[in-house]
Amino acid sequence: MKNIKFNIKKTIALRTVITLTIVSILMSCSNDFLDQKPLGDISDVDVFNNDQLLESYVNGNYRAFKFFQFGAFHKDGISDDAVNNAFVAYNRGLITPDFYGEEGGVLQDAWNHNYKSIRNTNIFFDRIDDSNASPELVKRLTGEMRFIRAWCYFDLINLFGDVPFKTSLFELGQESFDTPRTPYDEIVAFIKEEMDKAVLELPQEDTGGTFNGRATRGAAAALRSRALLYAASELHNPSNDMSKWEAARDAAKAAIDLGDYSIDPNYSNLFNKNISNEVMFARSFTQENPVLDGWLAAWNTGIDRYYLPSGYFGNVDTNFFKPLQSLVDAYETLDGSPVDPQNPWVNRDPRLDMTIIHHGSVIAGNTIEYHIDKNDPSNSTLAGPASALRGGTQSNYNVLKQTDPNLTATFGAEPHENPWVFFRLAEMYLNYAEALIELGDDGGARAAIQVVRSRTNVNMPEFTESGDDLKTRYRNERRVELAFENHRWYDIIRWKVAPTVLAQPAKGVRVLKDNTTNPATITYDYDDNVVDDLRIWDDKLYYLPIPRSEVEASPSLTQNPGY
Repeated sequence: MKNIKFNIKKTIALRTVITLTIVSILMSCSNDFLDQKPLGDISDVDVFNNDQLLESYVNGNYRAFKFFQFGAFHKDGISDDAVNNAFVAYNRGLITPDFYGEEGGVLQDAWNHNYKSIRNTNIFFDRIDDSNASPELVKRLTGEMRFIRAWCYFDLINLFGDVPFKTSLFELGQESFDTPRTPYDEIVAFIKEEMDKAVLELPQEDTGGTFNGRATRGAAAALRSRALLYAASELHNPSNDMSKWEAARDAAKAAIDLGDYSIDPNYSNLFNKNISNEVMFARSFTQENPVLDGWLAAWNTGIDRYYLPSGYFGNVDTNFFKPLQSLVDAYETLDGSPVDPQNPWVNRDPRLDMTIIHHGSVIAGNTIEYHIDKNDPSNSTLAGPASALRGGTQSNYNVLKQTDPNLTATFGAEPHENPWVFFRLAEMYLNYAEALIELGDDGGARAAIQVVRSRTNVNMPEFTESGDDLKTRYRNERRVELAFENHRWYDIIRWKVAPTVLAQPAKGVRVLKDNTTNPATITYDYDDNVVDDLRIWDDKLYYLPIPRSEVEASPSLTQNPGY
């Protein structure tokens, strides 16, 4: 048992952090509990010796999962899948330690956000050995806090590379909080060790047998798999150490072999309010889990507002997030034949229509129209309601995946309660396949990939390729299966293909309607719709710049190269 004496300053600081954390979510607790003691009288001692208070403290720390809070702010918007207006400074090489783009841009305050969460988890681990809370609860909450802290470090190392690493509170009387960087591989080893423990501490399913967004053993196994896969990839494994790929293979297989999850036969079910059995960890937008306090709570409708087409679903802002033609082109045909460029929506991978809204899509009873008039292209009255001339997305595509088109997407109008999926079983099969490809087991890789492609309402044919051709097909499959789930940019970066992928102009399509024919005809122009022609690549962009204020405050903390 720990026997740590706290000075007055440290005790007050701990009480402040703990009390603010639990007060922010206590309003969802039962009334009889709230009647027990005035909130102003709650101390850190109370929290760590009361089951309900301790669980409330841990629940509050799930705010570490930032993309749950900012639905449309994931990094697919800086990949070749989409353009996000708030992130364009990254693609143009303009980010600096002082500027990351509009509204926080690509950084989204990730440095401060993650270290604040890490601080909260370190407080937990500093005090939990002296807790009188029930042992079973302490065991589960310990696993949850391991998972939260590991997620925060995983997010940090993938954005910044080597980062300051601390798993305990600073010593009493320590005036300087200066901490040097810890190597990426050491932090990955820590994540792996922590998730080994968390798998044993966490339950098979959310407590009570219903989904509530808490970590389970599957979530821990999934984080371990992704962390080891990234660590084996070229950016972090330039010597192509096969032992890293073996570790990635084993971690993915362990996640699959839990047997707690199954591939959903319906791809669209993965992002509905009724949580699919394929989902290993997700967080839902609910009234009990608001995005942020105050006016930003209206961002509960963020995904719908920024994804759905204008002219159909309310006061949307679809030029904020624009899917690109290069992603549409990644969807194969059912029989492997070339796509007919003037009849592009037939014979395609069914996931295309379940992910992207295009001209002619029927969504919530609306036939979506992106066209402009071929003979009078600047005439907005002749243009479709979803076209750029009428406030629609410049690329002439929108996102369907993860939205609820039955809601009104006006800012703050209705709560969007579909989950943000962080981990699901299909990713584990793809992680497994990637490791097998690198280890030379093409047959095993093809079998793992086919588990994903053969879900009932997708049912794409098997791969037959080997070697580099199989790797190319695999990477395309991963792109399609996980589109708009915050994977693509990280994959581009870890594979080190950014110089060829991200330096290309971002393009959409022009949809031209000729009203002089009877019936009117539609043609697609794939050459003249450039959404962003200022994209460049600079190798410094493999990592983000550390905020200048952090570098200036920490003499041992060096800035990332190029900034």
